[in-house]
Amino acid sequence: MRRSETSGPATRLTAAGLVIACSVSLGSALVARADSVSDQKKRNDQKIASLGQQLEGTNAALARAYVNLQRTNAALPIAQQRVASAQAAQMRAQAAQVAAEATEARAIAAEAKARAHNEAVAQKLAVAQANEQRAKEQLAKSGADLVSSQDALDSYAAEVFQGSGQESQLGMVFGSTSPEDFANRLVMADTASAVASDTIDKLAAMTADNTSTRSYLTSVRGEIAELKRQAEAALRGAEAAAAAATQAKNQAIIAKNNAVTATQNAAAAKTQLDQLKSKQSAYTADLAVQKKSEAADLAAARAESSRLQAILVERARQARIAEQKRQAKLRAERAAKIRAERAKAAAAKKRGQVYIPKTPPPVQSDPTPSNYLSYPAIGPTTSGFGMRWHPVLQKWMLHDGLDWGIACGTPVYAAAPGEVIRAGWRASGWGNQVLIDHGIHRGVDLVTSYNHLSSIVKFGGSVRRGQLIGYSGTTGYSTGCHLHFGTYEDGTPVNPRKWL
Repeated sequence: MRRSETSGPATRLTAAGLVIACSVSLGSALVARADSVSDQKKRNDQKIASLGQQLEGTNAALARAYVNLQRTNAALPIAQQRVASAQAAQMRAQAAQVAAEATEARAIAAEAKARAHNEAVAQKLAVAQANEQRAKEQLAKSGADLVSSQDALDSYAAEVFQGSGQESQLGMVFGSTSPEDFANRLVMADTASAVASDTIDKLAAMTADNTSTRSYLTSVRGEIAELKRQAEAALRGAEAAAAAATQAKNQAIIAKNNAVTATQNAAAAKTQLDQLKSKQSAYTADLAVQKKSEAADLAAARAESSRLQAILVERARQARIAEQKRQAKLRAERAAKIRAERAKAAAAKKRGQVYIPKTPPPVQSDPTPSNYLSYPAIGPTTSGFGMRWHPVLQKWMLHDGLDWGIACGTPVYAAAPGEVIRAGWRASGWGNQVLIDHGIHRGVDLVTSYNHLSSIVKFGGSVRRGQLIGYSGTTGYSTGCHLHFGTYEDGTPVNPRKWL
């Protein structure tokens, strides 16, 4: 039995800093987009899940085609967003790669410059150290010469002033034996004096040279100290530049790999989007075919519903007649009892006795309590009784019972005593169905229905309250394991909650 129908409606950075910043920015953007996509997917999944309730009682093929299409339609914006995000990530990754490679080039150039500066300072230091060595050697040699000359000069002075007899120069002059000898000795003395004077001049020059050499050596040593400081700084700079260049190279490799991955992700996202679009076209075509088939199914369901309603209406008429006869019989029996009691009172009066007649209780027309029906199974209500919008057929349709979300194979019990009037497979969409007639209650013939059962235990005869009649399932037009429980008053579906 189907639902009845009605109509309805850029900053400069270091090598590491640049790539790290780009990676963090890219990662943060991707995380934010991932959260957005994840939230959107959750909402879509919830929306698709709710379609199961809206499509309950729909042809399974139609429901499947519609759900497939809706799932695809819901996935398309997400896929498009993923493509856009992946392409944006690809552009950022490629930009980060270009920046990292540029940083690498600058770092390599800085390393070369630092090494060249280091080499230049080293060469200057080597020249200065060679000059220092030469100055030290010259100072040592001139010192030795100075000592030697000083010793010679000292010996000459000693000979002039301290020599004895003929050995001293004065002795040589004053000890001459003739004028010619004196002249010769005087020439020799002048020569010796000239040699002594040259030695003194030479000593003075050597002393001046030593003083100059010492000053130069002091200057060279200061220059060497400064050059050593510069050399150490240049070495540290070269080593730092080399480390920065190595780091920049590694970061450039990472950036390149990220760009390759981002390109692959963008291509994969685009492929997925194209596949979804292809599926969308196929599901749209399938849905069109299934909607045409559904029209024939709805006609059959309406015919089946009409037949069942006619059966229930007739049973209600007969049950009402039977109830009226039962009530009339009970009233007649009560009236007969009243007449009999009155006759006893009259006879007692004639005998002079007193007899108080007993009045039988009135005939109750409807002793049914408000919660006459027991729950046939316990589970959460997944769909209530009432009109609901059919998303495929675009019309309001009556959901003529309560759906309880219980697992397939859950025992289902009779809600009240009665007679099984139908049990078996119903091609109209209810699958395995059991109908129980409970008789006249509150002036109407009450019938309960148990639908989509996986199997039936009770196929006919009377049943008592709480008796096992079958097991829940998802047969017929059903989108998942549950029990559809319905109530009929004189063949008209009503909300079961008024009886539970």
